This record gives sequence, C-alpha cells and structure tokens, in this order.
Amino acid sequence: MLVPRGARGALYSRAAGRPIRLATGGLRPDRQGMGTMHSSGSQSRLFAGTLDRAAFLVFFLGAVVPLVGMAVVMDRFAFPSVESGAIEAALIAGLVSIGVLTLGSFLVLREMMHRTLARMDRDNERLSGLLEWSNGLEAAQHVTEVLAMASTRAREMEDAAASYVFLKGDEDAGPSLAASAGPEADLLYTRHAGAIEELVRIASETRRPAMREARSGELAAAAVPLPSDAGAVGVLAVLKTGEGHIEPHEVDALATLAGMCSVALHNADLRDAQRNFFSHVTDILVTALDSHLGFHRGHGQRVAQLSNRLGRAIGLEGDQLQRLHFAALLHDIGMLKLDRNQQMSRATCEKHCMQGSRMLSRIRLWRELAPIVYHHHEWFDGTGYPDRIAGAAIPIESRIIGLCDAVDSMTSESSYRTPRSLDLALVELQRCAGTQFDPKLVEAFAALARDGMIDIGPPPEA
Repeated sequence: MLVPRGARGALYSRAAGRPIRLATGGLRPDRQGMGTMHSSGSQSRLFAGTLDRAAFLVFFLGAVVPLVGMAVVMDRFAFPSVESGAIEAALIAGLVSIGVLTLGSFLVLREMMHRTLARMDRDNERLSGLLEWSNGLEAAQHVTEVLAMASTRAREMEDAAASYVFLKGDEDAGPSLAASAGPEADLLYTRHAGAIEELVRIASETRRPAMREARSGELAAAAVPLPSDAGAVGVLAVLKTGEGHIEPHEVDALATLAGMCSVALHNADLRDAQRNFFSHVTDILVTALDSHLGFHRGHGQRVAQLSNRLGRAIGLEGDQLQRLHFAALLHDIGMLKLDRNQQMSRATCEKHCMQGSRMLSRIRLWRELAPIVYHHHEWFDGTGYPDRIAGAAIPIESRIIGLCDAVDSMTSESSYRTPRSLDLALVELQRCAGTQFDPKLVEAFAALARDGMIDIGPPPEA
C-alpha cells in the first residue's frame, strides 16, 4: 500500500489490521530553553515551591481579602437592613458559594500548573539526554557504534519496551533491521514484525513520522525517518506495550534524535571510508617500497606485526596502537627518495629517516606518523641518529619500531647470508639493552618470545 505524502488520518496495515496514524506536517523540535535544561531536580522542586507560594499569595490578595472585606461590609450594612431571614440566608449562601468556587478555581489552577511543570521537567530531561548523546557521538568512530547508541538512547528517552534502527541497502530494497535495544526486542519484533515493518515502510516512503495507536493493551509504536538530502537513509522506531502510549511531543524528540543519528551515521561512514583509503594507500606504498628496494621483501609488514604485539604487551591501545602499526609499515618509506643502487651507509640511513618524515608530514592523514618515522633509528643511550636524543625523549613508538626493525633484520633471509635464529636475536637484544634498545622493551619482547607469541617466518609473497 503506497501512502501519498499528504496523507492524513488512519492507515491500516495489511499485516496487523490495526490503524496506523501518520503525524501530519514536519517536525520542528523546540530549541528554546536548551541553555537551562540542565537544572537539577532540587532546583525544579524549589521553583515549584516558589510558584506555589506566589500563587497562594495572589489567591489570598485577589480573592480571600476581597471576600473577607465583602463579608465585613455585608455584616455591617447589608444584614442589619434585611428583615427577612430567608434573604439573609441567601446572601450568606452566596458568599460561601463564591468562596468555595474561588478556592476550587485556585486548586484547579494549581494542579494545572504542577502538571505543566512536570511536563516541562520531562521535556528538559529528554532534551538534556539528547545533548549528552550528541556529545557522545564525537567518540563514535564506526557505523555500528552509532546504531547501538541510537537504539539504546531512543528506548531510554521514550521509556519504551524496545527500539530499532532500520537502514536502507540497495536502491530497490526497503529498510532492513540494523540494530535493536531492549531485553525483549527480538521477541517483540518476531511477534509484531508485520505491523513494525509496515510502519517503517510508511515512514521511509513518506519521509514523515508514523504512529500506531495502542488498542486493548496492544503495542503502541512510532517510526521516524533518518533524514538526508537524498531522502530517508533509514528509520528509527520505538515500541511500547501494555498501557504505554506515545505523545506527539515524544515523536518530536524522537525525530530530533533521528536527525542527529543521520548526521552521525554520515560522519562515521566518512571515517570508515577514510580508514579504508588510508589502509589501501599504505599497502600500495609498502608494495612500491618492496619493489623499489628489490631486497628485504616484506620487511615493513613483519616489523608492523612484531610492533603490534610488543605495543599491546606494554599496554598501548586505541589511536596510539594504530599510529604504531602504520608508522611501522611506513618506517622505511624515505627509501623511495634514494637511488636503489646507492651504497647503504650511516649517512644514507640518516637521509631516509629525514626524507620519510618529510614525506609523511606533508600528508594530513599521516602527519602524526612523521616524528615516529623520523626517530626510529635513535638509540636509547643517545648515540643514534638523526638527532641523538636518548631515553624517554625518543617516542615510545619509535623505540618499539627500532627494536622490531633490528629483530627482523637479524632473522630475515634477505638481510643476512646466514640469518640468526630467534634465540640468537634475543641474545643480541639483551647485549644491546640500555645502549641501542630500551631495556624494558627488551624484557617485554623476551617475555613474548618465551610465551610463543613471536613468529619469525619467511617473508610474505610479492
């Protein structure tokens, strides 16, 4: 069943046979008051108490005092002149009725005021949660992280039994389930798949929020599209069971969350593409380096493998471990600037460190790798090159790469006519600990070797 964009009123799902209502018009989340939405519960209670006192003061001055004054005037002037007891009783009854109506009006107004404040508090909490979630998006590096955060936040924000994120695949295919949140999310989806998928389809095709009203204790549901310039890229849906129902202002908040989710998905997708490009270009350069040198083939990959294991062993993680990996792959990239027939010497090696650093520093994605590559031939005692710095002044990534570079050079068939075994390489590391190599790194590398975590094998195929 296709739904025109201007459709209003009840829509019926073929699968569920229950009315599904589309929210009319676009959602315009209210952004007013965002600067004050972080007020605490105690401040809200204090504000409510202040309003109670102000309302009572207004009631007292505007109703009680005039009513008492009217009673005094009637007692002094009206009642003495009235001869009939029935008229006097009627006046008293009228006076009491005015007082009761005034008090009743005050109590009704007070209750309405408290309900309004309670709703404002709920809206502020919901918007505050949205802001906190948007700040958390900055740390989301992958699409899967964004999807998990969006489904969890939607369920918490709407106090729903379950929430789902659907994403479009191919152009001709409809949105498919990509993430869910809630202890019974899978069970509820199985039970109500037809109604949920119809609601999702409507929201996706019309690019408008769609709602399903609860009847006889059955589920209530809402679905909002994930907007983009090219149309909805997916749908965010929530389910409420039992007596739960979904208010229009909750759909507004859900639409705001969907908009933020759409932006986050776009950014995460760009980051994934960037990482993919980064990895492939690095692989291309490492392959080009192997071809340029014509010997020591696979050296960069092996150094990266050893460096990753040593880095993890000493506690490196996240971005630092990633920098270590790519710097290890590219640590000899400066060799591309040197004549392949040039005789290798200390001066030549110094040049390749500087050339590699200069090449990487000009590329924004690799700029953080430049100092690591520049210093990977520094010695722990300060007698290395190019700057002759020592100890902790040498970046930890450079110290790791320098050690693993030496291990691969000692054990590689393309470096020595008679390559050393891993045991002999460990002996050489111990001998040079404190001079060429960081003693703590030597100790950590030896421990990995004892645990069978170091593989010294043939170079990879070209």
